[in-house]
Amino acid sequence: MAIVQSGVSGKEGFLVQMNGDYNVPFDQVEVTGTFASGTILENATTAVSSTSTEVLGVLAEDVDGTAFVRVAVRGNPTTINAQELIYGTAVAEDVDALLAEKGLVVVNK
Repeated sequence: MAIVQSGVSGKEGFLVQMNGDYNVPFDQVEVTGTFASGTILENATTAVSSTSTEVLGVLAEDVDGTAFVRVAVRGNPTTINAQELIYGTAVAEDVDALLAEKGLVVVNK
């Protein structure tokens, strides 16, 4: 049997497992700033910090400037690798709880 390579692969190193379709957790969001894949966003222009009380989701690709990019904003549920996330100055336990409310469960702490 021949192996067909499609050239399409997920860029998200932070994903561990998804329950269901690949595209379900992601939204296209217009993000402004300089952020690396795995950055946890409070909103479309700000990464989480020690004062964050909400999260938008986890950035799925690098962004520099303003661009429409994929952001993991919900899970079904979806587990994500804590060691691949960028928390900045935020308290990891607080942010993990906010992500869990969206169905994004942080593992491998």
